[in-house]
Order: sequence, then C-alpha cells, then structure tokens
Amino acid sequence: MNDLANSQGCTSLEEGTRVGRYVTVRDTNGVLHAVAASAVAAICETEDGALLMLPGGRMVQVEHSLRTVLSWLEVGVR
Repeated sequence: MNDLANSQGCTSLEEGTRVGRYVTVRDTNGVLHAVAASAVAAICETEDGALLMLPGGRMVQVEHSLRTVLSWLEVGVR
C-alpha cells in the first residue's frame, strides 16, 4: 500500500482519502480498508458511528457519523 500512497504523492493514507475509485476507511479494530465507493450497498447510523454493508454481506463499523461517511462517498447530503 505504501507504493500506492507514494505514487499518489501521499505520505500516508488517512480515512476518507480517495485513490482512484476507492475510498479509505478505518474500522473500529484499526484495520484500514480501501472500498470502491460504488460497492457500498448501505450505510446505517449507529450509536458509535456508522456501519457500512459491503458485497457478500460483509459489515465494516467505523467511528464516524453517517454524514461524514456520505461525504467521503460523495453522496449528496442536505
């Protein structure tokens, strides 16, 4: 992943960073995921942040609000 980050002119990938069609998110266990924005099937607001549903039923819990996650995915928020 460092080669990818360096090729994009970044020293490190942080949450919400876009690399091509991917958006990076860090789950509550500290694992960094690169998720295709179009692959997120649903986002649910939770007490501790948001839960993203990915293909295959995989769930990723993040410590950011639904509004923040939507902004990362560039979905219109009003």
